[in-house]
Amino acid sequence: MSDALRSKGEIVLNVASSGIASLLLHGCRTAHLRFAIPIAVNEVTCNIKQGSPLAELIVKAKLIIWDEAPMMHKNCFEALDRTVRVIMRFTNLRSSEMSFGGKTVVLGGDF
Repeated sequence: MSDALRSKGEIVLNVASSGIASLLLHGCRTAHLRFAIPIAVNEVTCNIKQGSPLAELIVKAKLIIWDEAPMMHKNCFEALDRTVRVIMRFTNLRSSEMSFGGKTVVLGGDF
């Protein structure tokens, strides 16, 4: 999926829950690094400011692929969900009503 979309000029964000898994995917980062997820997973949002380069990258991304998702605490997904809803509200007024602000997110791993 990632290569097919990238060949069409689309932006795909590949992330993984662990550093080892991130080495196996093209252009991949750990989820904590890519989305500025706080180490203390009880935080309510990620450390991404509106208008920052990372926020703009997320807005432009067509797809987010998250490998090894079952290894992460549910608060990490909830923090990213809240953050993306806020980031996307300037391009999609209904983003606050949609999971991950309307972004397509593929969660992979051994469920």
